[in-house]
Amino acid sequence: MNNPVSTYRIQLHKDFGLKQLEELIPYLQALGVGTIYASPLFAAVPGSNHGYDGTNPHIINPEIGTEESLRRVSQKLQEAGINWLQDIVPNHMAFHPDNEWLNDVLEKGVQSTYAPFFDIAWTSNLHKGKLMVPFLGDTLENVISNGALQLAYNNQRLVLKYYDAVYPLSSRAYETVLAGEKPSDAVKNLITQIQQLHTVEDRKAYGESWDEIKGQLAGLLKNKTVKGYVDKRIKAINENKTLLQELADSQHYHLCHWQETDHRINYRRFFTVNGLICLNIQDESVFETYHQYIKQLLDEGIFQGLRIDHIDGLYDPTEYLE
Repeated sequence: MNNPVSTYRIQLHKDFGLKQLEELIPYLQALGVGTIYASPLFAAVPGSNHGYDGTNPHIINPEIGTEESLRRVSQKLQEAGINWLQDIVPNHMAFHPDNEWLNDVLEKGVQSTYAPFFDIAWTSNLHKGKLMVPFLGDTLENVISNGALQLAYNNQRLVLKYYDAVYPLSSRAYETVLAGEKPSDAVKNLITQIQQLHTVEDRKAYGESWDEIKGQLAGLLKNKTVKGYVDKRIKAINENKTLLQELADSQHYHLCHWQETDHRINYRRFFTVNGLICLNIQDESVFETYHQYIKQLLDEGIFQGLRIDHIDGLYDPTEYLE
């Protein structure tokens, strides 16, 4: 077992990445450091200065470097006789638009492959089976009234846009948006496919079919007539506060004022940080998926050990360690 006798803490972020760490190696060696202990290095919220608000445990945070630079630094550390103890965060992920696992849950609800990944009280009476999204600066009604929430087409999907945050729409909402006056035959066909999708129960099949439908819509929007029609429908809904409210209310999530969490919340968060949603890491499939990349790097000898962040927050810390 590796025994980290003399350690040096490394805080990785956009202003101190793997390049800077590589330049520091001679200094660490001169100090007599035997092990570096680094903060999380997987993809995190843009601009994060610590990495504990992860968005994807399967890629290196591009703000601090690449996998190639990671391998190079690891090799140079080993040549200098310095081990690498890497911090990971299995307890929670960022509740952020860059978290594609969570975006999939917002879009598909319990039909999402990732619905079991997050510790959400789907069956509670709070928000009636919808995931609470407590990031508005006012009530949903007031945010719609003052025009801060808008329907938009962003990154090949329909979303509700609130300043820089975007929240994906459900498949049923696409029907509402597309079903206006005199849609083209291609749009009608797309609506029929969406209606048929509602009968699919298998999560994987549902996800694959839905991705195909969104791809078809993206292709159709290259046509000026179809794009003009969809743009007109988006504009009409944005100008009708009642329709926009109904659209927001029909999602698999409930957009609400951040202060609502003072008295009710239907997902487990990190302490009282609304922006960190906890994982069901005790689920074997979640465990395997989450640790897939870090295990690969460990098996290759990139790191010599792990430090587990907030193991006290896990369902069964002992089982996790075993």
